[in-house]
Amino acid sequence: MPDRQEATTRPKEYATGRVTRRAIIAKAAEAFAEKGFHGASLRGIAREAGVDHATLMHHFGNKTALLLAVIEWHDTQFAVASLPALDFTVESVVDAFVGVAERNRATPGLVQLLSTLSAEAGSEGHPAREALQQRHQVLVDIIGAMIRMRRDEGAVTDDGLSPEVRAALVISTWEGLQVYDALHPGDLDVPDLVARTLRTELGLA
Repeated sequence: MPDRQEATTRPKEYATGRVTRRAIIAKAAEAFAEKGFHGASLRGIAREAGVDHATLMHHFGNKTALLLAVIEWHDTQFAVASLPALDFTVESVVDAFVGVAERNRATPGLVQLLSTLSAEAGSEGHPAREALQQRHQVLVDIIGAMIRMRRDEGAVTDDGLSPEVRAALVISTWEGLQVYDALHPGDLDVPDLVARTLRTELGLA
């Protein structure tokens, strides 16, 4: 049975470990955004996070695991993973996605990270490919379901494209707007354009 001193020490160690892990992920996000997956160095990330290489490897094991942790962290920041749990109404979905776009605008570095990773993950065998495909699938499922419902209600017409294809077009438009905004900061009101796109697609315009 562990003694009292050991029981007291463990929570402190766990808390320190969580802080170290968050610091590594934050620096990895910056490095992946700036240099891409293949260009970023684990030793460089460790150095920027203020830890040694062995500590980084203890927490993540390899670069792929670190990259996946960064993607998960990104989605936690923007609550993307919670979107399927929304009250499934047209207005709530629009409001949720516009809210994500607003938070994206406030943290352009994270948007740049995801854009860089998405472009790199287009290559077969990229370690983030499956995770990003699954991320897209969640969004396609949500928006596609709303488009199908609105067609059934007669609010929007069937143009011959499946609801899932229409959803993919919405997502591609949104991501393209974010890339454009990164190159031309302030020229576009991305949240407003996301809202307009969704409202038109869902027959709310």
